[in-house]
Amino acid sequence: MPAFGQRNDQIGKGRTLCALLIVLAALAFLPNLARAQGTCAPISAPEAFLEFNHMDPMLDRHRSVRWLNSRAGGSPRFLVTGLTEYEVQASFDMRFEPRQVGFGRYCLDPVRVNPKVDVVKHLVYIASELEHGTCEYDVVYAHEGEHVKINQGMEADIRAALDDLVNDVVRQVGAMFPMPADNAQRAMRRLISEYGRDFKRRLNDIRRRSAEKHKRIDTPQEYEKLSLACGPNSAFQTVLQDAAR
Repeated sequence: MPAFGQRNDQIGKGRTLCALLIVLAALAFLPNLARAQGTCAPISAPEAFLEFNHMDPMLDRHRSVRWLNSRAGGSPRFLVTGLTEYEVQASFDMRFEPRQVGFGRYCLDPVRVNPKVDVVKHLVYIASELEHGTCEYDVVYAHEGEHVKINQGMEADIRAALDDLVNDVVRQVGAMFPMPADNAQRAMRRLISEYGRDFKRRLNDIRRRSAEKHKRIDTPQEYEKLSLACGPNSAFQTVLQDAAR
């Protein structure tokens, strides 16, 4: 029968063996964890800002009802007495910096994400046959004002899309592993190209959603309601109908 000291020594060896097995199990798990998380998490968030160059809507009262209907596509279902046109152009700038993390191995740090959106057209047309201050003029002006609000709301949507894009960039770069210098240069070019396309795709999605909002207030039912807003014998039913022919 072993002495008390010998028993304790055996127990201690058993505990050491158990602890060693736990450490080995943890080390075996680490590669899977590293593969899941990557080892190139950025050391700081990139500088992200949107340059949005506004253009206040310009009012044009020199176009006839006939011109407006032709401009709008000449739909026979309703009379177009006002029209809003809005156009934006976009560019995208992005910069990465390689960060050495070992001998000949590099991670990529996103430094700047800077999309630029220029409003190049924002025009509001109101038919020249409508006299300023009349009920008909006010009705058309208010309706076009709703279109202007939709256009101006695009900026907030673009800013939200930029936040999402930056999060995607940080997540993708953080999932990468250190790479040789040549691979790092190729990865930077690829990411800049990919995210430039991604930003334009997001912008097109915003344009599409805005177009759907415009369509919801440009329906035959809405135009019928507007045409009756100033009474049954207003210019919508008389003067403007004749001018459109």
